[in-house]
Amino acid sequence: MTNLTAFFAHNKKQNGNIKRAVSKSFVDEQGKPIEWEFAPVSPERDAELKSDSTKRSMIMQGKRKGQYNTDFDHFKYQRLLTVESIVFPNLNDKELQDSYKAMGADALLGKMLTIGEIADASAAAQEANGYEADLEDMVEEVKN
Repeated sequence: MTNLTAFFAHNKKQNGNIKRAVSKSFVDEQGKPIEWEFAPVSPERDAELKSDSTKRSMIMQGKRKGQYNTDFDHFKYQRLLTVESIVFPNLNDKELQDSYKAMGADALLGKMLTIGEIADASAAAQEANGYEADLEDMVEEVKN
């Protein structure tokens, strides 16, 4: 029989934040890319992000009239998870948003990074949140 105490809360290893240089556009004094910091989100916050990425619409005709379709927008969820996971730089900083003439963290991210850099940030956010997907798997998913 295994030792149940290994599963007690005080014995659980905590996921730490991870750092990645997702852009070559932001460099330090030595010209090295500055690392961005990503943290895992709580399961409660993740549920909110999934809910924000889900749309229900009533079926207006046919045999299923009056029932609902539930559509999950995976791309919106991934973007929200990425934005939520970034702790440095602080995308909610008013001065940073003002410097890009952006309102909100999501809009700011879109102005700060290229689409390729956003994909790198998304991969880092997934890693911070415990997803073990290979980059090749993510590329295939985006193609489909």
